Order: sequence, then structure tokens, then C-alpha cells
Amino acid sequence: SGRVRVLSAAEHAALAPVRGPAGGTTRTLPELFAATAAAHPDAIAVTAGDRQLTYRDLDEWSTRAARVLLDHGVGPETFVALGIARSLESVAAMWAITKTGAAFVPVDPNYPPERIAFVLDDCGATVGVTTTAHRDRLPEAVPWLMLDDPALAARIATAAADPVTDAVRPATLRLDHPAYLIYTSGSTGRPKGVVTTHRSLENFAIDQRRRFATGPGSRVMHFSSPSFDASIFEYLGAFGSGATLVVVPPTVYGGDELARVLREQRVTHGFITPAALASLRPADIPDFVDLAVGGEAWQPELRDAWAPGRRLVNAYGPTETTIMAAISDPMSVDSPLTLGGPLPGVHAVILDRALRPVPVGVPGELYLAGLGLARGYHARPDLTAARFVADPYGQPGERMYRTGDIARWTAARELEYVGRSDFQVKVRGFRIELGEIDAALTAHPDVSFAVTLGHTAASGDTVLVAYVLPEPGRTVDADTLKAHVAELLPAHMVPAGVVALDELPLTPVGKLDRRALPVPDLTATDGSYQAPATDLETIVAAELAAVLGTDRISVTDSFFDIGGNSLIATRAVARLGATLGTDIPVRALFENPTVRAVAAHLADIGAAPAAGALVPQPRPDRIPLSPAQQRMWFINQFDTASAAYNIPLGIRLSGHLSVAALGAALHDVLDRHESLRTVYPTGPHGPSQRILAADDVPLNLDVVTTDEQDALDRIREFVATGFDVTVDVPLRARLFAVGRDEHIAVLVVHHIAADGASAEPLARDLITAYHARTRGERPAWQPLPVQYADYALWQNERLGDAGDPTSRAAAQLAHWRRALAGLPDVLTLPTDRPRPPRQSFRGDIVRFHIDAELQARLQRLAAGRDTTLFMAVHAAL
Repeated sequence: SGRVRVLSAAEHAALAPVRGPAGGTTRTLPELFAATAAAHPDAIAVTAGDRQLTYRDLDEWSTRAARVLLDHGVGPETFVALGIARSLESVAAMWAITKTGAAFVPVDPNYPPERIAFVLDDCGATVGVTTTAHRDRLPEAVPWLMLDDPALAARIATAAADPVTDAVRPATLRLDHPAYLIYTSGSTGRPKGVVTTHRSLENFAIDQRRRFATGPGSRVMHFSSPSFDASIFEYLGAFGSGATLVVVPPTVYGGDELARVLREQRVTHGFITPAALASLRPADIPDFVDLAVGGEAWQPELRDAWAPGRRLVNAYGPTETTIMAAISDPMSVDSPLTLGGPLPGVHAVILDRALRPVPVGVPGELYLAGLGLARGYHARPDLTAARFVADPYGQPGERMYRTGDIARWTAARELEYVGRSDFQVKVRGFRIELGEIDAALTAHPDVSFAVTLGHTAASGDTVLVAYVLPEPGRTVDADTLKAHVAELLPAHMVPAGVVALDELPLTPVGKLDRRALPVPDLTATDGSYQAPATDLETIVAAELAAVLGTDRISVTDSFFDIGGNSLIATRAVARLGATLGTDIPVRALFENPTVRAVAAHLADIGAAPAAGALVPQPRPDRIPLSPAQQRMWFINQFDTASAAYNIPLGIRLSGHLSVAALGAALHDVLDRHESLRTVYPTGPHGPSQRILAADDVPLNLDVVTTDEQDALDRIREFVATGFDVTVDVPLRARLFAVGRDEHIAVLVVHHIAADGASAEPLARDLITAYHARTRGERPAWQPLPVQYADYALWQNERLGDAGDPTSRAAAQLAHWRRALAGLPDVLTLPTDRPRPPRQSFRGDIVRFHIDAELQARLQRLAAGRDTTLFMAVHAAL
């Protein structure tokens, strides 16, 4: 059939393409970081809670770690799995991998094992980097290096700190080599890995530095999962300008908990999804003034709330085009919600179905080209060829990416988002191929056909609803199917609702009629409604219903089965806390997902008045012990010779060692941490904390010469010596010389001052101080924002006196006395040996494996009881 051209050739030429400003990249990621570290060595590079690293510290550690990784055969065109949740360690490890020339592959340890195994197998990673906290959740597909393993930490500490160059890499690192490989949802049920090279990263960093005016003094939020490419935006925003990256704890999803982090850490810049931004209040975080919002479409109300007094921009870009391809100008109230124009070096064109450019205001599919394009999909040449097509407007051999997004040009030559041309949706910022969920559902033996759609819930959030056709003669259970999907896919891909169909609605030509599928009522899970029975249940039900956008919910409905998710949960607890005048953590809703359970939980613990921020406290003459310290003090005084609560830390040091520098470093650590130089004497009002000056602590690093054969017995003897915490500081140290250039530094800390999680930061601080002392310097770390004595004072003020019947401490004691009433003094369990008259405190590790079938049954059991897999297995033990 013929086509009528309504535009002249000149008008067509003017439409395609729209090109961003000139851009370019001359440096790889390691070179970019090296330049920043050299320009701002003493600036804080990254902070997580009370831990932080300067650019010098981060540069030195990542260089040493990179040299250790190079021994494992990594380098350009190889991949290294990064199996660490968002943390200071994940950031440092990312730079170590990058310096080797290898590409890092983020692997979320909380993803289902099958998905992790697929990613590791598909990318062909040479080695993986993780920590002991995540190791058990990661498959054996690659050798894993655990950063907190003392042996590996010692190797890193003693590795050379000279810059890693092409001379030590197995090959020259070029701009066209992969920098990272991030997996996104795939329509066929297989995740697809997007390979991004170094070529466009410096260009992006330069643009962000110019656009957001970041530099030393700026504090950039790290809130995105490392498996989401927005994390790269955060890395480059900080490390491309000398700013500080502020790591948000991985258990924080939004709401008051996120606001508290942003406020206390004085965060100034960040990328955030509309759903997370909607859980915050502008007045709560006045320092948070530079915001890039993206990941999904957002509403004008959000713009109007956040634009005044801030630099607020709309950011757009698929993973395939290096993080972002277009960013709007700063918005004001009532400004149009556009995607802006292309970034430097990026070209955009909108084409109709005949691949012709469209006029202003006419929708078409958006194609992107230029500097930001990824290499393609790893090991998927067919998919790469289908999505990365020849660019008729570029030079021979250049490509453009078919986004699948429908957009149109405004009169100002800015992009306006319209929708999708395929079956992708965005949920909480995650791009999801619905076909991957369909594939997971049809893998269940009871399901013959499945199709998943994204519905807009009454709350305004996009929720996933699966429609399934059972196999003949079978029925499907919604909870069972959700648990099945949860075994295969990440939590954000598990449908909120499952609708069983008797037959498929079809169009006249025999295709599935998606518009005829019934709209689900996610708030009616089983057709039964139970009204609140108490005033507290009434309040909880009203607040949860409000955030879900429904009139009512049953007190027995699970919040997460009727449209709730982690971000909506943050809004729910914020509303509920404001109504009740209590401080409710998000985990309370995860652990008690029904109205009845939440109300019972609140009744059990009593009202919790909102706590002020934990800040340095005025030090009274008598500093009380925290409840945890009181317990440790009592147990210690019962038997001061016991070593049951000693925490040993051994660090093997290979190579030349300066004993004097190590001794000085030990005193630096003692000076940094008050809890390591605190004694707990008894007075007229019971025990208290007395913090000693570091110079008044007689802590000497004794050197014991021995050999490898006798070293273990000597170390055991040293570790087994008890503390009397009323007179002894809770730290001892000894250096065992087991060879000419082989030493083992052993620290012993009493549990009253530390716990198992303290070992890694203690070792890190000691190693950092040692390196500084070997240079003839004091460690350049910043003072800790609070010490444990501040926490003890804050907690005692919050809990009150247990002798006061109106205090929270008294209410909690009363609760546990009721809960534990009638329990035997000794728990009688079936054993194969008689119980000894005296507890020996001996322990051991027993390793065993469970097969995939049992694992799946345990996960279904946990899902059916609204618990985690850990809680179910712990109950079995």
C-alpha cells in the first residue's frame, strides 16, 4: 500500500536525531579514581555508620586487594562476582576489582540461589568476593574470597601498595574493555547480562560533576542496590568529584528510617525512585537539596512538594545506555514533567513503526545512540542483534538501542515519556520483564498457562498480578504459587496477587485479550473479613488501609499479600507511629504482617516514645552500664577466671614487620575506641563505667618467640586467661614470632566491650594505624561520632529505671516475666549423653547439606508462616 508523506524532506531531516552536547572519555575507571584520590587524599571517600575511609585509605586498600586478586588470574575481559550487600565493603571491593582491569558482576546475596547460580554460570566469573556474613547464601559455582577472613586480610595488608598498572595486569586495560556486568530481567525467563565498557563512564562523571556541582564537602547517598545500575550513578557522583559516598544500611527501605540516615549523615545529593521519595518529608531533611529522581514515572504532586528550594531533576536511562541517557533541567512548581534532553555524547531519535522520525507531539519508539551504548548482552548475540541495531544517522558500524519506550518530542525538543511498547513494567524502580515471571509460574506442575500484568493499586503503586490457568483436573493455591516464584526470582518480582482462570479470554484472532482479564481485588485474599476487636486493632487497620488505598482490611490479612511491599511498609509504620506517638521499625511489620499481629506486638512492648538521635552525651560523674553490659558484668564477677566470654582475633603477618610501629598502632586503636580502655568498678550505687586515658593503660605488645608447632598451644593459653573487668581493661595483645618474617598478632577482647561483629573493624583499624605508623605518621581517621558510653547513657535515659513501674524498662521486664512464667530452670532435651554437672562452654561446627527438595519445602513452610527461612531453620535446631 502507498504512504503519504506529510512532512517535507527538510522537516524530516530536522527531526532526527536530537544530539546532546559534545562529550568524550579518555580515562578508564581506575584512572578516574586515581586522579580523584591524588587530588583529595584526605577527604572522606566513603562512610557507613561510624566507619569511614579517606580517599588515601580507600586507594591504598583497594590497590593491595587488587594485587591479591591478580594472583587469581583476573584482568581485562574477565569477570569477578561481587557477592556483598550494600556496605562499605561492597564499595571498597568494587574498586579493588576495577583496578585489576576485570569487570565486576554484582550478585545480591538475598536473591534466590537458583538465580545467583544462573548469573555465576552465565558470566563465567573467575572468582568471587564476599564476606562470611553472606558466604552461606552463595553457591559453590566460583571460588569465593572472604574479605573478613583473617588470612586474606593479612595477605591484603602486606601486599604492595604501588599503583596497579598495565605492567602487572595480564593485558593492557582499554576503554573498550568491560567495566561491569549487571543482570536485568529477561522476557524468556533467563536474566540478561548487560556489558558496559569504560568508554562512557568518565564522560558521565564529568557531566554529573558539572550538573550537580559535587566536590569535597558534598555527601552523596548510596541507597541503590549494587545490582541496580543506579548504584553506578552514585559511585561516579561521589568518586568522580572527591565527594563522600554515604552508605545507607541495606535494611533501610525508606520512610523515617531513611530520613534519619539522611539527616544524621547530612546527605546533600542522591538518586532516588519516586516511591522512595514519596515516603519522605522535605522538611525533615533540609540538607538533601540535589535530587535525581528516576526509575519509574512520577506524579506532579511529588515535583511540587520537592522542587522549591532544591535542584530536582528527572533522570531517564535503561541499563543498556550506561545508567542515564537524558536528564531534565532543574524543575520548579508547575514545570513540565519531561525527561529532558540527551546527555553529552548521546543521540536520541523517535521513530514510528516504519522506522521514520516522527514530528513534535507524535508518539513513537525511542532509540538511543552515541557514547553511552553498552557493548551488548553477555553471551547473547541474538538478543544483542535484535536490540542494538544499525544507526542510519551515524557513521558506518555505529549502532542504536531500541528502548521499547514510547515517547514524544515537546516543542522545546525535550523527551516526554508515554509508556511501553512491550511487556515490561517498572516496580519500585526495577525494570521487570513480565515474561520471566510467567516462565517461573508455568514451571510449577499445577500451572498450564500464566500471564502477569502490572496493575495500578489504589495506593498509586504498580503491583504485579498473575493470571494462571490450572492443568486439567488440578487446582492452584495462590500462597503456594507465590512461594514457588519466591524460590526462583527476587522479591520485587513475586506477584502480589494470583488469579485462577477457568478459561482464557481471547480476541477474535485467537490472541490473549489482556484487557478482558478481571481486575483483581488485592484486599480480599480469601473472601472473609474480620473486623477489629480492640481500639488498637482499629487504629492499626485504619492506617494500613490508608496506605494501601482501600476502605478496610481484615485483621487476619497479610499486609504483603494485599498489595504491600517494603516501601509501602515504610509509609505505613510512619503513619502508625505518628498516630500512636511511638517509634515503630519497619521490621515490626515484616515480622507481624497482619493487623492483629501488629496490634498484639505493640501491646506487648508498650508504647515507645520517639527517640532522639544518638549523639554525644554530656558525661556525668557516674556513667551507668547498658543492660547488655550489666549482664556481662554480673557473669564476669561470678567467675573472673573464666574465658567463656573472651573474643580472640588472630592476624597473620607475613614479611618484614616493625614491632614498634605495631605497638604504636595498638595504642592508636586504644585511643580511638573508649570501650577498649574502660573498666567497670563497683560503687555504692552498683557498677559504673570508668574510661581511662590511653596513656594510662599499661597495654604492652609482648613478643613471644616460638615455632609453628608450639604456636597454637601458646595462643590457646594466652586466649584462655580471664579478665576481671572491675580492674582490667577488656583488651590484651601479644605478638607471636613463628619465623624470621612470620608473625601472628593475637588480640583478646572481653565481650563486655565487643562482639563477634567487632573483629573486622578492629582488625581494619589496627592495620590502618600500622600502615600510618610505618610512614612515621599518626592515622588520619576522623573521630568517631559517638562512643559506647554515649549509647549507654542514651539507652538508660530512654528505658528509664526498672524500679519505676511507669518506665519502659519495667514494662518490658513485666512482659518477659509473663512470657517466661512456668518455664523450667533447665531445658530438658533428648541427648545421647548425661548432662555434665558443670557447663564446659565447648562448641564446634557441624556442616551438613540439604537437597533442593527439602530446601524448597522449608522455604514454603517459612512463607506460609510469614517468617524467614533463617527463622524456620533456627526453630528446627
